[in-house]
Amino acid sequence: MSLKGGFALIDNDRKLIREHSHQMREALFACTTQAQVECSVAFARYLSYAGLSSDNYWLFMRLVMTNNPWVIDELLHDREPRLLFSTIRPDADLIEAAFQALFSRHPEEIYAPALEAMLGVIQNAYFDPDDGYRIRKLSIMDINTLGKFLLKGETQDHPVNRLVLEILDKLAQVGVYYGEPDKNVLSKHAFNVRYAYFDRTRNLVDAIPEPLLVRLPDRGGVHPEDDYAELMASRRQRRRDSYGRFMKESVSREPVAPSQSMAPIPAADPMIPQSAVPAKPDLPMVAAPKKKTAVPAKSADASPSKPLRGASPEKPASSKVTQIRTEAKKPVSKKLEDKKQPDTIPTRKPAIRTPPAKKPGKKK
Repeated sequence: MSLKGGFALIDNDRKLIREHSHQMREALFACTTQAQVECSVAFARYLSYAGLSSDNYWLFMRLVMTNNPWVIDELLHDREPRLLFSTIRPDADLIEAAFQALFSRHPEEIYAPALEAMLGVIQNAYFDPDDGYRIRKLSIMDINTLGKFLLKGETQDHPVNRLVLEILDKLAQVGVYYGEPDKNVLSKHAFNVRYAYFDRTRNLVDAIPEPLLVRLPDRGGVHPEDDYAELMASRRQRRRDSYGRFMKESVSREPVAPSQSMAPIPAADPMIPQSAVPAKPDLPMVAAPKKKTAVPAKSADASPSKPLRGASPEKPASSKVTQIRTEAKKPVSKKLEDKKQPDTIPTRKPAIRTPPAKKPGKKK
């Protein structure tokens, strides 16, 4: 096939995709061998980086329907599974694909994030049950498909139980505004399935056929090779920015202290002959000195040692400095000394009041 450019190259690529569509489908969506899983994981990583839009959301749906944990984890990355298709307007084909994915798996066979993503599509479509019924009509089997994922042993705060119970509560209100006989039947059945979960005297098998409630583990899950799995695990541990790109991590390296064995050896100068360099004399081997035991220092509170007889005691340097300072001081005048306050505060004696003397009055 000759190489072309421009629009002719696009037509050529479309022709290649049409001719090899089966091989490309097996490589991306089959996930039956390790090589196919690795190819699907790489494609999921590219889609997660590109982001979900109204043009490529079917590729996201098709990768979620593979039910491979490695592919789904790489596709979701840090997104919440329930809100994966919240930006896409639900239509009949998208709702049908979600119900088909739920119906084709047993309760424990489907991967939990994939289950939440499919339930998110149905919850968004039937938030107004009459409006959702107008987009795609419901059936009794659709309600049973939802009810089989209820976990009777778990509380209603469990993520799966909370989603399923909210959807059943909305479906129980179908036909409130636009009453029809078919809507009334669906409303009663949705209420019975929801009530079978809350009623302790009843089981889910009283409202849902038993074959749908059989729990089988996923036996067809294929994982990639060990080296590729280690690479994916190391990638998930690295931090990413808001665009999904890996962030550079600064590695702090501690400086290594150079040892004697690592010290660089000076190179010989080629201009100086080796005969002119004096040889180092051979030193005799000397035994290593013994370690001296540390003598504890005397504390300041200890009594000073007595001087020897006939030796004049030396005055400390601090006493000489104080003597010089006292000699340099000028004598203080007596007026200043008199103005100094005494050390003790004089006590004030209480005043004794004497009665006033009577004036001698004139005798009458």
